Amino acid sequence: MAQEEQKQSRRKFLFSLGIIGVIIIAVVTFARDMLLYLFPPKKEKKFHKYLVGKRGEIAVGKAKEIKIGKTPVYVVHLEKEYKVFSGICTHLGCIIRWEEDKGRFFCPCHKGIFDKTGKVIGGPPPRPLDQFRVEEEGDLVFMYVKNKTRGPWA
Repeated sequence: MAQEEQKQSRRKFLFSLGIIGVIIIAVVTFARDMLLYLFPPKKEKKFHKYLVGKRGEIAVGKAKEIKIGKTPVYVVHLEKEYKVFSGICTHLGCIIRWEEDKGRFFCPCHKGIFDKTGKVIGGPPPRPLDQFRVEEEGDLVFMYVKNKTRGPWA
């Protein structure tokens, strides 16, 4: 009978050890996942590089429309540099257009007006046009678009 009690106590001990081990693993895993959620690792931003034109192709003060996928972007030649702006209005996401004769961007939906540097000069848009990074290499003008990152559930 003493041996039977010892087997039962050994069985209870191993069962308790297993339960405690599972609880410890669950708590440590939860804590690790919570820390990764609160402090995600920094990832290096990646960009796509697009050729948008040649130097001198666009006259100073003029703009050229380019489509990247289905999204329009505008390359503007200012006095000293090139700038690339999104063709999407910052008010409600309408497609804007370049008005050559007035030297400005215009949103026909809600009468938003932007100057050639992308700043709001009239209408309801709350902020300037979105701008992309531009680099000139030799006689070529390139723009950089940040890659969209996809989450684990996307």
